[in-house]
Amino acid sequence: MATASPTPAPKQRTFLGHPPGLFVLFFTEMWERFSYYGMRALLMLYMLNYLRWSQKEASEIYKIYTSLVYVTPILGGYLADRWLGNRLAVIIGAALMSIGHFLMAFEEYPIFLSALIFLIIGNGFFKPNMSVQVGRLYPANDGRRDGAYTIFYMGINLGAFLSPLICGWLAEKTVGGFHSGFTMAGIGMVLGMVIYLVGQPLVRELPHDAVAEEKVKQPGEKSEAITEAAAGKTPSVLGKLSGLVPGFLFALAILSFVLAPFFFFVQEWSVFDALMVAIGGACLALVAYVCARVQGAVRDRVLVILLLGIFVMFFWAAFEQAGNVLNIWADQHTDRFLSKEATEPQVSPEVIEDKPKTEQEKKDGVAQPGVVERFVDLFRNMVTLKESDEPTQTWGEWFESSFNPVPTAWFQSINALAIFILAPLFAWLWITLDRRGYQPSIPMKMTLGLVFMSASMVIMMEAAREENQVTTQKLTEPKLPEGIQVNAEKQLTYIADGKTHLFQAGRLTYDASANELTLRGVLPENERDNLIEQTVLTRVQEAIKELVKKSQDINGKDVKSVSVKFLPPPGFDMKYAGLKKSVVQFNKADQTLVAYQPLAEKESKGLLVAAGQPEFRDSIHRLFVGSTKLRVTSWWLFWSYILATLGELCLSPVGLSMVSKLAPAKFATMLMGVWLLTSSFGNFAAGLLGEIWGTIPPIQFFLLSAAVVGGAALALLILVRVIVKMMHGVN
Repeated sequence: MATASPTPAPKQRTFLGHPPGLFVLFFTEMWERFSYYGMRALLMLYMLNYLRWSQKEASEIYKIYTSLVYVTPILGGYLADRWLGNRLAVIIGAALMSIGHFLMAFEEYPIFLSALIFLIIGNGFFKPNMSVQVGRLYPANDGRRDGAYTIFYMGINLGAFLSPLICGWLAEKTVGGFHSGFTMAGIGMVLGMVIYLVGQPLVRELPHDAVAEEKVKQPGEKSEAITEAAAGKTPSVLGKLSGLVPGFLFALAILSFVLAPFFFFVQEWSVFDALMVAIGGACLALVAYVCARVQGAVRDRVLVILLLGIFVMFFWAAFEQAGNVLNIWADQHTDRFLSKEATEPQVSPEVIEDKPKTEQEKKDGVAQPGVVERFVDLFRNMVTLKESDEPTQTWGEWFESSFNPVPTAWFQSINALAIFILAPLFAWLWITLDRRGYQPSIPMKMTLGLVFMSASMVIMMEAAREENQVTTQKLTEPKLPEGIQVNAEKQLTYIADGKTHLFQAGRLTYDASANELTLRGVLPENERDNLIEQTVLTRVQEAIKELVKKSQDINGKDVKSVSVKFLPPPGFDMKYAGLKKSVVQFNKADQTLVAYQPLAEKESKGLLVAAGQPEFRDSIHRLFVGSTKLRVTSWWLFWSYILATLGELCLSPVGLSMVSKLAPAKFATMLMGVWLLTSSFGNFAAGLLGEIWGTIPPIQFFLLSAAVVGGAALALLILVRVIVKMMHGVN
């Protein structure tokens, strides 16, 4: 049977040696990543510090979101391959993500969840198709393709560098707070979509069988990788075992489908955990299907994508702590004052200056603003500085105040900045080593990436060791209040959901003989409030729950306010609630708590803190203030991010290019989605780790992370030679 000859690649216009379409995709991806990383830098902080969720609850949402944004590219890639095409899929994805980012600017829980759903689905259409389009701007075996992916990767990191700086500053310095940061992320996504639409005439994809004009091979030059057609006729490195691969992968997929519902029904796994195992099974089934449709060396190459993807998951499990645990570490455990001594929090909380409702306002109520009014408010608040951040002094002094303390989200920019500085050095290093015949193979580069990531976690383990110092606080009362217990090791515990939990991962102890609390490390604000909440009387808890429930009926028209009878416990003090009087007010005259707007968990927690046992509340607050002196230098985070970046430069840039070289053309977008799915499981593992943060001490947490990633590096090192053979010349 005659074989169709390859199609000669048409002549292309170029800019800086590349098709102009590359730069359209560069700026589109830059703004999309600006929106993603801007939102990600704020997400955990928003859930912990604004919505006042627990660490476990916030990490669970973070796990679900960051996992699913890398699951949906499988579906998006499939739909693009079969029906939509890359261009339409990108446009649909950009539109959905724009909606999602703007919805994040509204705090209502249903809207918050809807925003995450829009972002997850939109990313599924956008992400794989953008990556594939870069490769399709070039003919097969075009030497510029690796350089194109490097440029594209720089666009990703330019967006990742700018967004935490801008969105983080807006979140901390403007009246809109977190919602200003989320609005800016939405603006970034819209800009990316506009650039893509306007630049469409320049994005010219080539046929998948197009080839570049062959060059005369120079003496000593490396052989090219065999073509896909030749690879299909080349025997597999695995020999007869290659024929068993599709069936083996299908068997593993079926096992996953059986285990997922089993462990869910025996209540060992959550719904989402079981879902992720089932998705893993679907991924294995998909790879099995591709392997069944190809043979020989092509099947080997598909298996390499799967094998390396498994090891890459370990890298992302540690790396993606940047948006979760390391973000919390920067916020709560790091001294963020760069050019002067840190100021301690006040021992007594500040009273929020806000006028209570007048009698007329109570009577008339306030109509809930419409959608247009709320959007106008978002943009108005986005450009209005908080009173405390207005430049009342000289501009130089005001500028310095922006770095004392720096916004927590700014630490998220270290990685991207390091890539800009280090990426050219790595490019020079690989070229130099290649000329001398010493350039590491792709699997070896990924091994080095895992080693650097493990070292990054070792740095954080040392930071945790420095933070693990002692703060003590005498109690005013001679015993602990009800709701707080002590175990045999003198660690403070509490009971929730029928289980006993440790406060501060067991780092908070009580010596009854000395009537003294001893704390190791920094006490996070959420843990401080959790301690106080455990001391609230049951009748008070029920009254607050009732108020929250009744407040959901407030609409500013028929229902303007709601109230509950409230006999205040001893020491009840609204200044500890951190709430405006125009939101919730306690009327001493008739002993009622009155709400003037629908209340959420954050208002409920504030009221619980205000109702905590007063002497214990005061002692815990003083302990919290004292522990802030133990916040460690930001240099620990800086060097941890640098080592993680070295690992990323060894591992991540070669990944996209590797898939574009190894994947059969017919399944290119689908397998690109599979590759992105490795990031999904990495983020899933990162979320699982985040859920145990606070249940084990930080030293053990970072030691565990370093050991797991280091073990994966050792295993991959052992398999490097076999994997290189299975790539059949791709390098």
